[in-house]
Amino acid sequence: MAPRRAKAPKLPTFDPVPSTEFGLQILRDAKARHTLIGKVAMWYWLEDMANHEFTKGADFAVPRSSIPPILQRLHATEAKVSQLSIGGVNAQVPEKGIRTDFIDRSNEEWGDLQPLYVEAIEAASRGEDRFRDVPVTPPEYLVAMKVGAGTDKDERDCIRLLAKVLDMDVELTRNLTRKYVGPAGIGRLEECLRRAGHPQARRAYTAGS
Repeated sequence: MAPRRAKAPKLPTFDPVPSTEFGLQILRDAKARHTLIGKVAMWYWLEDMANHEFTKGADFAVPRSSIPPILQRLHATEAKVSQLSIGGVNAQVPEKGIRTDFIDRSNEEWGDLQPLYVEAIEAASRGEDRFRDVPVTPPEYLVAMKVGAGTDKDERDCIRLLAKVLDMDVELTRNLTRKYVGPAGIGRLEECLRRAGHPQARRAYTAGS
């Protein structure tokens, strides 16, 4: 008698809505200003599903001053709460598929981008882009944030945004990067523009040219 096949494992689901709605309720209760960042914001700006990376988490940019009231609300829930090394807090309710980050990006060791995050929150609040009533960070700010983060993954995200968001304000992106990330960030941004094949990319400097 042939052995029975093992039961197929249950495939994971990728639904960011529970994490988003959980985070939004906490933010409303804490009266915290916020804007959506992370993969869900990337989904919003990259309409082609082929460009999406699946997630069931949600990431919010928040001012550093809002972390204490956010923590107070989180501790009244069933969520498991931990500190984020880059600045902010993470909340998880695994059995409900909730993983929500409230990020202030204020850790100087990782590069303090809190002023950029605050300006992004203000810009998003003035805009009309929303995901389930949550303000979505404008792509120019997302690119500057990711240039500041400086990881390989963030660089890939920059290239995707620069290549796919056709009405990207490149000069605004340069100004934000120059102001909040500095000269090294400008160099990384220009390299991303070139790799994205963007028409406003500047030529790379080569000795003797």
